[in-house]
Amino acid sequence: MARKKKKDDEIRTDGWMDTFADTMTLLLTFFILLYSISAVDSEKLKKLSEALQYSLTGDSSIEEVQSIDDLKVEIEKGTKYEDLAAKLNEIIEKNSLTDEIKIREEERGIVLQVDESILFDSGKAEIKSESINVLDTIAKIIQETDNEIVAEGNTDNVPINSSAYRSNWELSTERALSIVRYLIENKNINPNRISLKGYGEFNPIVPNDTPENKAKNRRVDILVVEERESKTENKNNNVENK
Repeated sequence: MARKKKKDDEIRTDGWMDTFADTMTLLLTFFILLYSISAVDSEKLKKLSEALQYSLTGDSSIEEVQSIDDLKVEIEKGTKYEDLAAKLNEIIEKNSLTDEIKIREEERGIVLQVDESILFDSGKAEIKSESINVLDTIAKIIQETDNEIVAEGNTDNVPINSSAYRSNWELSTERALSIVRYLIENKNINPNRISLKGYGEFNPIVPNDTPENKAKNRRVDILVVEERESKTENKNNNVENK
C-alpha cells in the first residue's frame, strides 16, 4: 500500500512567482521614473541605480542609499527649478536686462544677482532712480512664484570710509533693507514672504584679488528660496517658538 504523502512533503512549484513579481514591480518603477523625466544629471542617475540595486540585492554595503520615493521627489524638484530658472531668464530677456540681472542656481534656490553699481552709488544705500526698471522686473519675477524671498547685500573687502556706516556689514544690510522696503511699499510684495541679510565682505563669489573680482563681489542677491528648505525652516521656527 502506497504511503500517503504528508502535507510537509508537498513541493510548491510556484514559489518563484513571488520573486518574479517583485522584480517586475521594481523594473516597472524604474522605467516609469525614466519616462517621467526628460533629463537627469549623472549624480542623480547614480543614486537611482544604487537604490534599485539595494532593493534588488539588499546589499547594505552601498553607502547613503536613498529610497526610490525620495529620489523621485529630488528629480521632480530639480526639473521644477530648471523650469523656473528658464522662466525667469525669459522675463529678464524680455525686459532687456540680461546685462543687469544674472541668474545663479544654488542648492538653496535660484539667485538673481545685481551689481552694486546698477542699484546704488558707491558707499550709499539709497536706490538710484535709473535702477527702478531693474527692481520692477525683479518684482515681476517674485510675483511669478510663491517661494520665500531673501534680499542679500554683499560688498568687497575694502574697508568703508564713510561717516554714515561704520562697516561694510552695515552698508550691505542697509542696501538689502532698501530693496525690501521698495518691494513691499511700491510693489505690494507680501512682507511675510520676504526677509533680508547683510553679509558685508564675508560672502564673496570670487576672490577679492583683482579690481574686476571686487566689482563682482559688490552686489545684491535676490534669493528665490528652494521650497523644501523653506518648509524645513518654517517647521524649525515653529518648534523654537513653542
